Amino acid sequence: MNDLRCKKCNKLLCRFRDCGELEIKCPRCGTINSLTNYVHITKPKAVKDERAVRPVRSGSNVG
Repeated sequence: MNDLRCKKCNKLLCRFRDCGELEIKCPRCGTINSLTNYVHITKPKAVKDERAVRPVRSGSNVG
């Protein structure tokens, strides 16, 4: 989760996960805080190529 804090007084306004557009007025100082097109993107894990992992056998019965 991510925190959205006021840009002026640093008060915690909300916590969010994925958000397209968000606009919140701070109740403490009255500043309008906006967040647009925020998408949490994680780096995908590396996928192993099974063809590269298989050991090559020498002297096997390959016909």
